[in-house]
Amino acid sequence: MANQFHLLITPRYYTMCLEYGLFGVGRAQMNQIANVRAGDLAFIYTAIRVGSRTRPQIFGPFRVISEPFYSDTLVWAPDPKAPKKDKYPYRVKIGLTPEHVCANPLPVQRLWDMREEGKVKSVIDASALTNKSVINLLPSEGRLILESILQFNPRPARDASPYKGHDFEEYAIDPCDFIGADPREFRMEAQLETYLLQNSGWLDEMAQFDCQEGDWEREIYNQVSTYIAGGAIDIIVIYKKRVFDMLLTLGAAVFELKKGVLDEGIADQLLEYLEWTARLLPGLKKEMIHGVLVGRDFGTANKQRDPVKLKLSKLSGAYNLSAYTYGVGGDGAVRFGPM
Repeated sequence: MANQFHLLITPRYYTMCLEYGLFGVGRAQMNQIANVRAGDLAFIYTAIRVGSRTRPQIFGPFRVISEPFYSDTLVWAPDPKAPKKDKYPYRVKIGLTPEHVCANPLPVQRLWDMREEGKVKSVIDASALTNKSVINLLPSEGRLILESILQFNPRPARDASPYKGHDFEEYAIDPCDFIGADPREFRMEAQLETYLLQNSGWLDEMAQFDCQEGDWEREIYNQVSTYIAGGAIDIIVIYKKRVFDMLLTLGAAVFELKKGVLDEGIADQLLEYLEWTARLLPGLKKEMIHGVLVGRDFGTANKQRDPVKLKLSKLSGAYNLSAYTYGVGGDGAVRFGPM
């Protein structure tokens, strides 16, 4: 998987993120950090008080130097339910890039200028910078922001951060928390999404792409903002293959997830997400995108399953759609299969 760019959002805690070399999110946002991987590049959006005014700015670039992990050692703010533990225990370790340390931030107005010029689409408006913790950037967007920051910092600075959190022990993030008896389901949709991001082989299988060969690469984006009522696209996977020394885009899959059972109305939402993805990602046509619905096993509720199958059948002539369900075994293993 190719390294990606991310915009990490912390309106209040940038100074401590730099001091500890950590970025963290709460339990409900574990899915947002699950797609941030070691080797990726990141920028941090924050608000800095200058005199009597608060100015939003972007710092970076940072290199992500760990996989996502769990650590509740107190850094930013105590958890109201457990004051000795941190409110943001789902974390990655980060550090300023030694290749070129930038001390001066990028004014956020430059980001809005790039958005108005049509060069940045992932950050659709200011609400995306207040309602999210992590925004996955397209490669072209990440390069533009990187170039802009370097233009504000033509001479590299010295990295003086002590990185106090780099020695913290890293515990694996376990999203397998279920409710119900038979069938069981994930307690939160964020946990289902985290599980799939941790086990991307299931994404490939449901998208019907075999990426075991060395020539394949995948780009994964999650919680992609849209103007469509209903919020963000859960997961987008772009599949590329190196042919004749060229990396060519061969297809993509858009996943809409439900921790409970699917209903026929979710198919209409998926269609809107397919159209949005075709506009968002260069080189992708609607015909190249596979729409995938994922929900809990219906069990004996056949009356709920049949309308979904009928809806997908009616749409199959114009769209490439499929539906999968997951089940939780007695050993806690999660398995996915066609609906």
